[in-house]
Amino acid sequence: MKPLQLFLALTIAVVAASESLAGDAMPVSVVRSVRTTIAEEITLTGNLQARRLSRLSAEIDGIIETMKIDDGDRLSKGDVVLTLNTDLALIAIARSAAEIDEARAGHAEARRRHVELTELATHQHVPQTNVETARAEIDITRARLAQMHAEGRRVQALLERHTVRAPFDGVINKKLVEIGQWIETGTALLELVETSYLRLEVPVPQFYFGRVKLGTRVTIRFDSLPDQQFEAAVTAVTPVSDNAARTFPIRIDIANRQGLLAPGMSAQVVVQIGDNASGPALIVPIDAVVRRPDGTETVWAIKIEDGVTTAEPREIKTGRIYRSNVEIVSGDLDAGTQVVVRGNEILRPGQTVVVAEDTPMDI
Repeated sequence: MKPLQLFLALTIAVVAASESLAGDAMPVSVVRSVRTTIAEEITLTGNLQARRLSRLSAEIDGIIETMKIDDGDRLSKGDVVLTLNTDLALIAIARSAAEIDEARAGHAEARRRHVELTELATHQHVPQTNVETARAEIDITRARLAQMHAEGRRVQALLERHTVRAPFDGVINKKLVEIGQWIETGTALLELVETSYLRLEVPVPQFYFGRVKLGTRVTIRFDSLPDQQFEAAVTAVTPVSDNAARTFPIRIDIANRQGLLAPGMSAQVVVQIGDNASGPALIVPIDAVVRRPDGTETVWAIKIEDGVTTAEPREIKTGRIYRSNVEIVSGDLDAGTQVVVRGNEILRPGQTVVVAEDTPMDI
């Protein structure tokens, strides 16, 4: 065979072999392994509660005159809940004002008499004891005037107490009285539930209790809002256990400015109970790990040599779970290595593959 014919034959053979390899290549999806700092996480369940619930009452007795609220109404701090009849209070204020005028006049008269007697005593027309008596009368009338002013402030304060106001932002859970009803101090008027901030109570197993601190970060998903995620932190840790369940409660306060949440909702809570103290960890997606019946764990790494892309198995050992990823404790794997996450269940060592999808790590 001539050299030119031999060269053409070899070229055709190589092309044919390449086309054969490409035709047998399996499409796979890959993700590059990442070295990063992770936190150990535990998933718990919790129930949402009202942070504040108040059964409002009046500070004085009286008949309800106006009440323009009902169950389910939203109130802001300072909003009027109801007013009591003020007829007697206004009479008391008018009487107090008259008594103040009388005391003021009496005090003025006492001062005038003191000046007059002082002048007469200078010319020895009256005894000095009369002057001292007049000075004492000034003190007495001054005290009387101060007493009347205090009484005026008292009856004015009582008038203001005829109006009951909301102590915080909230929703009326239950109205307990009606217009025209006589109420006494301590009578429950309504139940007001705070909704701008709610409290999530989560029981923590005793094994993890010592590792949960104030400020520990948590991620929350409510069963009624599966597509939304809330970020928060532990606001209270209670060192009192439930003896039956061997759990300790923690509390998480959550802002509810949009009104999406309500007391009684259940939630899944992911608690970050500690950072990786040994430094950054190598992680891969959980889907990249193939677990065999004998307990061994393998990832399929992408290898490119002489233009041919193949997948080779690498035995590894896994550690902590971090969201949808897992820590690689040992094995021949470096950061940035492409590992197969789709199609790895049926791969064979050295099998040619084609990377159909290369996505970033979800961390």
